[in-house]
Amino acid sequence: MEFGVFLILGFLKIIRIPNLLIIILTQYLLRICIIGTFYSISAAKSSFGHIDFVLLVISTVLIAAGGYVINDYFNAETDKVNKPSKMVIGTSVEPATAYKYYWILTLTGNILGFYISFRVHYFLLGFIFPAISMMLWYYSTRYQKTILWGNLAVSFLSAMVILIVWLFEFFALRANPIGYTEAMKQLELISVIVAAYAVFAFLTTLIREMIKDIEDLEGDRSAGFRTLPVVLGTGKSKGIITAFGIMTMLTLGLCQLLLFRMHLMLVFWYLLIALQPSILYLIFQVMTARSKTDFHNLSSVAKIIMVAGILSMQLFYISY
Repeated sequence: MEFGVFLILGFLKIIRIPNLLIIILTQYLLRICIIGTFYSISAAKSSFGHIDFVLLVISTVLIAAGGYVINDYFNAETDKVNKPSKMVIGTSVEPATAYKYYWILTLTGNILGFYISFRVHYFLLGFIFPAISMMLWYYSTRYQKTILWGNLAVSFLSAMVILIVWLFEFFALRANPIGYTEAMKQLELISVIVAAYAVFAFLTTLIREMIKDIEDLEGDRSAGFRTLPVVLGTGKSKGIITAFGIMTMLTLGLCQLLLFRMHLMLVFWYLLIALQPSILYLIFQVMTARSKTDFHNLSSVAKIIMVAGILSMQLFYISY
């Protein structure tokens, strides 16, 4: 009995429950607060049924969970140096068991993905799921060991959590001519807003991944990884992180200009008062950070900023 509980706890730890909850929150906020809100302006309704949407969320979560498992599986040696107290594989979960978890999670997620692609009458859309699964596999085995490629891969996948919701909604809508006609006036605006959130997710994830690389410098170097700080050093890596931080602030500035012109002042002020100063704080702290603990804390700050940005979706719902 105790062994079973120990195994379950190990499984829950390895699949990163907090991160999966963020994925669920992001996709539901996008559906309800962005797509649903702007549909309501034209009295349009979603053509992507709620049950199908739930299956899309489950599919996304399962594939993401599988990605976490396989990443820990291949990172067992480096984690002995980078985060020995947080190791699960080899302690709570045997490597062979973790490998089985990966395949169960990934295959189930892919099967669901193809099913909902069939439901929206565009089966080719289902190939997104094996493509994402392959990217997660290659990230764990190859990309994370090379300069920037691993960071870009994870950032792209973070953006896909947002984009995939609109992709399925759009193709479901396209299969419904009446619904498509009703929603036509809002499609461009929704696409712009979804793209803006995807870019934000990409940039904040990229910043966080580069911060984590500095945090894990010692273990990555000993394992022969060629990450940004291993190749260029901590100082130059901090400069690149700062540049991306400034780019994120400028991107938010462009979004604020659009929001101001649309008279969406609640979202405008939220970005100005809550997000912009937070990113500025992160940039300053990155430049002054020295220890592994400093970078670990900054990684958490970057995640908080990303979640805070995603939560701003609620303000569209409130504004309308």
